[in-house]
Amino acid sequence: MTIKLVVFDIDGTLLQTYSWQYIHESLGTWSQAQENRKRFLTGRITYEDWARLDAGLWKDQSMSRINQIVNQMPYMKGAEETLATLNRRGIYVHLLSAGLTLVGERIRSEAQVNGYTANSLGVRDGFLTGDVHVNVSFHQKGKLLSSILQKYNLTQQDCAAVGDDPTLIPLFKKVALGIAFNPTSSEVERHADIVVKGNDLRSVLPYILKYPEA
Repeated sequence: MTIKLVVFDIDGTLLQTYSWQYIHESLGTWSQAQENRKRFLTGRITYEDWARLDAGLWKDQSMSRINQIVNQMPYMKGAEETLATLNRRGIYVHLLSAGLTLVGERIRSEAQVNGYTANSLGVRDGFLTGDVHVNVSFHQKGKLLSSILQKYNLTQQDCAAVGDDPTLIPLFKKVALGIAFNPTSSEVERHADIVVKGNDLRSVLPYILKYPEA
């Protein structure tokens, strides 16, 4: 049994940064966003509420400005080469992120990616409306795996997942190979099959390409 599909997180994995935070810092809204984050982490608001509050801070920003910021987000070292290698080997790549579709679209246009699932910002006449459509919530990635596998006509045993944060844990529990890349917590490490630390994403390739021997 070989790996035929790799599901990648984006923030902190394919990118060095975290997309929501990067945009907030670029627009000067990070301090307000941190308050929203605290409210979510302490259980005072839902993830959907958190996303809407954050998106509301960007209301009336032009899409040209947002796209400019998105295009400045730095890739993780080796990210593009990792995606290209998987593509050459005939392995599908799908991005699954609680970040933004704008970022997924950028990566798909620049690298070899078969698809992405993320959250989309509301846009009208070239400006943000302050709305967001939440396609991927904090605890939803495991549930979304079924539709992704159906898209590629594959099973859980054909799939690997790579990411760094607790949103990956439900995926790690289901796929054949869960790789924690620079995990943000010991809990993420515990649920992964493989832990890879370092600043070069190419380090995950041997585990994927040689599975199950690696």
